[in-house]
Amino acid sequence: MANKTERLAQFIKGLRGTTSQRRFSQQLGVSKSCVNFWESGLAFPDTGNLEKLAALKGWTLAELQTYLVKGELPSDDTLQQIITKLRSLPTEAVAQVASAAVETLASRSQSVQAMIK
Repeated sequence: MANKTERLAQFIKGLRGTTSQRRFSQQLGVSKSCVNFWESGLAFPDTGNLEKLAALKGWTLAELQTYLVKGELPSDDTLQQIITKLRSLPTEAVAQVASAAVETLASRSQSVQAMIK
């Protein structure tokens, strides 16, 4: 079973592909030795660099952290991603999302009724 450090190494190697460590490090704005240490399991990136790595994959920082800790890949299902994110929001933010959803439904309902007439 892979641990967090091993998953990170695999993740970076997969993300880097055939790009050299030097070129990849330049894209991230870090030294070549940083990338080498991350891939070798000798060091772990700080949050800022984890965010950069996640963004290169099209993931959020939270998705990358979940993958590294639990080995769970993010869902490709957009609706599931929205629901997962919604559940992690504070109550006030959930209320704002609910309000926007109600407004959207009302607007769409009016549009459908107008088309029927």
